[in-house]
Amino acid sequence: MKIEMWWSDLWMTKEEKAEIKESLRKRRESGGCSSWRNYLKDHPEVAKYAWEKEFVKSINNEKGR
Repeated sequence: MKIEMWWSDLWMTKEEKAEIKESLRKRRESGGCSSWRNYLKDHPEVAKYAWEKEFVKSINNEKGR
């Protein structure tokens, strides 16, 4: 998923953008946040990392109970 606002070039350097993207990537790889987990509940097909796949699997197991 790529989100970038048109006005970000007005106040953010390319280096700052790269730093933010890297930080977000690391956060996602290490367990994400509640917003990402909520998104995964509705869009399990985007699960990429092992923890995401396990999270989706646990949600599906809970639904099956």
